[in-house]
Amino acid sequence: MSGIIPGYTYDIFISYRQKDNKYDGWVTEFVDNLKRELEATFKEEISVYFDNNPHDGLLETHDVDASLKEKLKCLVFIPVISRTYCDPKSFAWEHEFKAFIEQVSNDQFGLRIPLPNGNVASRVLPVRIHEPDISDIKLCESVLGGALRGIDFIYRSAGVNRPLRASEDRPLDNLNKVYYRDQINKVANAIDELIGSLKKIQNTSHSESWSLIEPGEQKNRAIILGDESHKTSGLQFQTNGKIQKKDTGWLHKQGGYWIKNNYKYIFSILFIALMVVLAFGRKWPFSFLGAGNSKREVARSHVKKAVTYIDNKELEAAKAELNLAFSSDPKYSYAWSSLAALSYKQGDLNQALMQTIKAIGYDPKNSGAAYNMAFALHDKKDYKQAIHWYKEAIKIDSTFHSDTVYVRACSALGNLYNSMDQPIEAILILNKAREQYPGSKYIYLVYKNLGNAYLMQEQPDSALKYLELSNNIKPREPETNLYLAKAYEASGKITRSIDLWENYIDLETDTVKINEAKKHLKEITIRHLQEIVK
Repeated sequence: MSGIIPGYTYDIFISYRQKDNKYDGWVTEFVDNLKRELEATFKEEISVYFDNNPHDGLLETHDVDASLKEKLKCLVFIPVISRTYCDPKSFAWEHEFKAFIEQVSNDQFGLRIPLPNGNVASRVLPVRIHEPDISDIKLCESVLGGALRGIDFIYRSAGVNRPLRASEDRPLDNLNKVYYRDQINKVANAIDELIGSLKKIQNTSHSESWSLIEPGEQKNRAIILGDESHKTSGLQFQTNGKIQKKDTGWLHKQGGYWIKNNYKYIFSILFIALMVVLAFGRKWPFSFLGAGNSKREVARSHVKKAVTYIDNKELEAAKAELNLAFSSDPKYSYAWSSLAALSYKQGDLNQALMQTIKAIGYDPKNSGAAYNMAFALHDKKDYKQAIHWYKEAIKIDSTFHSDTVYVRACSALGNLYNSMDQPIEAILILNKAREQYPGSKYIYLVYKNLGNAYLMQEQPDSALKYLELSNNIKPREPETNLYLAKAYEASGKITRSIDLWENYIDLETDTVKINEAKKHLKEITIRHLQEIVK
């Protein structure tokens, strides 16, 4: 089973005390009804982990970490809070509730996430079936680090404190005035809001993604004569051994000049080179150029396989290939940056950061690792350091005339500047990418962020120019359609704006944003009709 977001095993984990399910199977019935409600709420398949067999459950003697760690990699954790759940001696409390909070606090999203309406919600969504004691509430809140808020399934009347049933004999006697079917719907809607927010953070907090680069994908980087020769020599090879076309003119000019002025030494140099080959064997010159490093070549082949596995979401196979790469060459920078990408996809952002630091330490010219460092810091909202590392990635690629991550880094940096209300800085960096690599497959991101920057500067004509370019390349990007709708509205072209607001509503997945857009669309449509009548 897998979660809706890569790196997560399940979408929902149901945690409960087995004794709360023995009397009438309340928890099992709740899970069955919730699954039906989720099917009616989500277009996608939502995966739920629920262990309904007490005999198959884990025992204290089992390796809890190994057995549960993968299952606890979920987006939403639902504890069924009863009179018995908040018990430090219970398995569910210690190995599920506390373990999830500790684990999720260090993943890429954290325990609390921002919602589209500006509120903050916990990824722990309690379902309460009894009114808990004050001591239990305090214990629960001490672990959560905040108030115990959840959805109640409690039937309370004089002398009664029990779980709410799907079919009640006297529903009107319930002092809590809640109905089972409504509460199930509230749980599904809360999950929808949480998962929608997580998907939004994952996909559109900034459209650029973690860089996953196969060894040899970076141009102008490998097989250079001498460790520091890139500072003095124009003879730089790609990993396939070909000379960059842009360097050949220089090579012909400089080579011709050198031969003309040093022809008397040529035969002596050739003779010495021949002696070197005879003395050290055929393999030595290639090793000197970097092509004969067998351990590095073996590591590179394993990393290439790992990258393919990561792309296909076969994360365990990718990890095995990376382990083989490290056994051949433990200091291979691209193995470390690929491992960081794997950790990131598995939801371990802190681990990804540490592995990226190692990648950069082993090869400061690894622009992909620098970009990933920036991306991770951007996700952690450490904007100052994110800006530094985006600029570092851009600087490295600029030095080697490469677009390994240049366009993506410029685009992400421009996006970050826009979010910080610095559109002029965004325009400056985005224009560099646009001019340097107009044919990049990521240029649509540059156009989109550039259009938004001009929109923020109240220049709708310039905004429309670049947003239309982006839309022509990727017409189904929700954010581009949103910015286009706003730009056409700002320029007074309301009919076109209305069309684009409708497009945006069809493409957007966030229900809160959809409702806000529908409200705005209704307002401008009414105003537009009033203008026509006048």
